[in-house]
Amino acid sequence: MRAVRVAGPGDVSVLDIPSPEPAHGEVLLEVAATAVCSTDRKFAARGHDSPRTPGHEVTGRLLDGTVVGVHPEIACRRCQACLAGWHNRCPYREALGLDRDGGFAELVAVPSSQVVPLGDLDPVIATMLEPLACAVHAVEVAGIDTARPAVVVGAGAMGILCAWVLQAAGSRVVVCQRSPQRRRLARDLGVNAAIGPDEDPADHLGEPPAAIVVTAPGAEPLAWGLERVAVGGVVHAFASLPGVVPVDVNVVHYRHLTLVGSTGSRLQDYERACDLAASGAIKLERLPHRVVGLDGAPAAVLDRPPSGVLKTIVAVS
Repeated sequence: MRAVRVAGPGDVSVLDIPSPEPAHGEVLLEVAATAVCSTDRKFAARGHDSPRTPGHEVTGRLLDGTVVGVHPEIACRRCQACLAGWHNRCPYREALGLDRDGGFAELVAVPSSQVVPLGDLDPVIATMLEPLACAVHAVEVAGIDTARPAVVVGAGAMGILCAWVLQAAGSRVVVCQRSPQRRRLARDLGVNAAIGPDEDPADHLGEPPAAIVVTAPGAEPLAWGLERVAVGGVVHAFASLPGVVPVDVNVVHYRHLTLVGSTGSRLQDYERACDLAASGAIKLERLPHRVVGLDGAPAAVLDRPPSGVLKTIVAVS
């Protein structure tokens, strides 16, 4: 089969390799499409100790033709975290596309427990269910009261998805974004309001936000969130940061704040994302995206997408 292989830092190419052989409890998928995530770009830039096929935002077809999505957090299902239902916290988990070969290939083997039927959803668009599931998980794990207003810092793909999840749950949402172009895009995509970092979200919401989800990396966006959230509010550090950043713990202490973080999602979050998309509550096709073929995947994982594009999807079959 043909597959994208990361052989070293920046060494990404499409090669002919043997087809995977499913182990006990696994199924073989004919890959329909796989979307590119920032994790894929980091992985391609730093390389791997052995050749690996990246890609964890995957949809495909079973041998009987059923179209399915793949939840990529493969947990042991035996440890304390798994037994408590937190599969994405499993210390023994394998990540599709990182710890084992992923979806930038014609075929991929995955545990049968990780596949979710997609019904009538477009398999190309449905690749975005995986990041949507991460947004669903972030809102739940932070315990955000969606009856009150919220702010999302950052209007990239994850920022828009988090805003959509909050709005679908009933919250009024303001997006904070430095770029005027991204602010306009957020408004065009249905976010209630979009402001710059020099503005106070309370002026638009009528009260300070009860929760702020920080999807933009860096110390400044996190500090902005800690200062703007309501007293007793929640700040979710959703974005991974390039290194250690300072946090004024006195702000957390004296303002009675809760600072939380999360990464990935659980199977039930992926299923919830499917429900949101299938019901039309969230229209993933509205997220600005482009589609390339498998031969275009190496460039897609090495380079940032063109201006105005928030998601690149590799259509395989």
